Amino acid sequence: LLNFFKKRGAITIGIEPTDAYLDSKNKGHITYNNFISEKLADRIVDEHGIPDIITFTNVFAHIEDLHEVLRSVKKLMAKNTIIVIENHYLGSVLDGNQFDTFYHEHPRTYSYSSFVRIAHSLETSISDVQFPSRYGGNIRVFLGKFNVKKQIGSIDLNALETRESKFYENFILLQKNIDRWKMHKQHLLAEQIKKYGQLRAKAFPGRAAILIKLLGLNEDSISAVYEKPGSLKIGHFVPGTRIPILSDDLLFSLPSQALPVLNLAWHIPQEIREYFTKHHFTDPIINILSPDDFA
Repeated sequence: LLNFFKKRGAITIGIEPTDAYLDSKNKGHITYNNFISEKLADRIVDEHGIPDIITFTNVFAHIEDLHEVLRSVKKLMAKNTIIVIENHYLGSVLDGNQFDTFYHEHPRTYSYSSFVRIAHSLETSISDVQFPSRYGGNIRVFLGKFNVKKQIGSIDLNALETRESKFYENFILLQKNIDRWKMHKQHLLAEQIKKYGQLRAKAFPGRAAILIKLLGLNEDSISAVYEKPGSLKIGHFVPGTRIPILSDDLLFSLPSQALPVLNLAWHIPQEIREYFTKHHFTDPIINILSPDDFA
């Protein structure tokens, strides 16, 4: 994202608490290896001035102290500053039964109403809202001191607010769907394990820990989970189990056995299928969660 702005002549500043900051720094961006904080915000303003654009892409889901972050952002804002925030949309979670998005690294999921409150706390307003399809359905908001009408872009705010007013009812339905999924999937996997023995699994996104726990899967039911070569997960175990995480190289080195593979990254089934096809791997795939589970 910073590269995109840098190519267009912008002065780019990145905030990254992990060692991934080195990638940004090595590409010539001003980079701070830290979490955003009021102290860091003051330092950035002192050293570089007020930014014109502030972006958060799939960051807000990970925030623990939201008030601290908003106070920090407020210090970085000026009258014409534009803030762009993208995050998984609560409406998509409820509509798609994506309950596994509520996991240890995702303490927060947002609605349009959430961002209205956030804009109010920043003493600004929402100038645009979009709903990208990424990651199963995101919300992207643009905040700035602009005049806001009851129609933002192509979005009818009255219809959007009506939709979100039904979220409580949707949560109740979600619980019922979770129970239905659990019963259906446990039965299906038990049949597969009885027929084929331990299953192999593909990919381990953090959200999969929720599904594995709810289904009671462990090393007796899954022989290994396979990840792309180079993944930092390789050589470790699925949390709470002794299921090893191994390289896809080992999986693809095996002859086709026509045995099912359990896809733990169910939210990107097409990408997984295409990835397997690219590597001439044709064994059947069972998605750990699918629309059929709620039928």
